[in-house]
Amino acid sequence: MKKLLVMLMAIGLGAVAATAGGVGVFGSYWDTEDLGPGFGGGVKFKADIAEYFAVEFRASCITKFDDWEGDDELYVIPLEAALLVNLPLGDEVPITVYGGGGGGYAILPEADDVDYDDDFCFFGIGGVELGLGESASLFAEVQYRFLEIDGAEVDGVDIDAGDEGGELTGLSFNAGLLFRF
Repeated sequence: MKKLLVMLMAIGLGAVAATAGGVGVFGSYWDTEDLGPGFGGGVKFKADIAEYFAVEFRASCITKFDDWEGDDELYVIPLEAALLVNLPLGDEVPITVYGGGGGGYAILPEADDVDYDDDFCFFGIGGVELGLGESASLFAEVQYRFLEIDGAEVDGVDIDAGDEGGELTGLSFNAGLLFRF
């Protein structure tokens, strides 16, 4: 029930943002502490709420982790929201530098009969956006995500990861195209 509620909230907020700003698609590289690097992509919805401030809602799906040795692919699906500060470099220069932070909920579907606990995550982000006109821009960003998995369920039995947990904290790089409405 908690997963469904979080997903519905993210979709609803994303739909509101898409009507007031823009929607983007991106590729992602995430280097986690315990699983090594993984690759994937996602979508983001961005809405300007004031001259220098914006909110952003994003959903990603990361897989192909180097240190995952299971038969099934492990997927990490972060659903996130952020508050950003935009700093345009001027009227003549189509470049905007931005930064901010936020939080979200990471969903880890079952892989190899192990159902890892879904958990909340937090992140800081910074990036640059290059305008290609009024309706599109390219963006590149660096994101540092804090995510620790506390436990898992194997064949219906809960397993506590203890104080160490599963560290998926790490640096992420995203690049893509943003379409403005």
